[in-house]
Amino acid sequence: MTQALAAFDDHGLVLATDSRATRFTDGAHREFFSVDKLFPLGEAAAILSGGAGVSVLLTQALRRAIGQRRGLDDLEDIAEFALEFLSRGYAQYLRQHGPEPEGFRRIYFILAGYLNHYPPPGYKIFLLGSEENEPLKVMPVTNLVVMPRNLGMEMRLVKALGANAPLAELLAMSKEFLEKQAAAKEEVGPPYAYATITPAGYRLVDA
Repeated sequence: MTQALAAFDDHGLVLATDSRATRFTDGAHREFFSVDKLFPLGEAAAILSGGAGVSVLLTQALRRAIGQRRGLDDLEDIAEFALEFLSRGYAQYLRQHGPEPEGFRRIYFILAGYLNHYPPPGYKIFLLGSEENEPLKVMPVTNLVVMPRNLGMEMRLVKALGANAPLAELLAMSKEFLEKQAAAKEEVGPPYAYATITPAGYRLVDA
């Protein structure tokens, strides 16, 4: 189970995620391993995937497809393209492999980015998701998303974003949150990935 978040205020946009993934070996034995879940999409956009393991493979395929399309740099256009592309890929995966095990049927993708012609401060977040192997859909979000949801962290982010907290503070909050989640849930674990998006573009950072 991925634990992830994205949030923005006037200072920029922060993305954070763990890297732990789960697979089942013979005899239904569960083992954990690490995968990258956060990737840039062009100069000032990114995608973060979570839930079922196929989300990472679909994300990688989406990156390649976007890289082959010229002029696809507006996040709304990317989100529209991603919804169709990922939905088709997820449906094909389910046809070939059948439904995921109980408890592993959630899949989601967080798309986030900046363009100077967006209304100030210029950032947007899109959440594409499915809860029970259903078709992907766009889920409403504001200037923050925490997946899976965590009301305590959401309230902390609401307060910090309302105070227009600097990126360093948002990154520190994200780090503290992920480490606490890892201590409480074996499905969440390091290494953690953090990135920012500002008018200068996407940047992977150490928090």
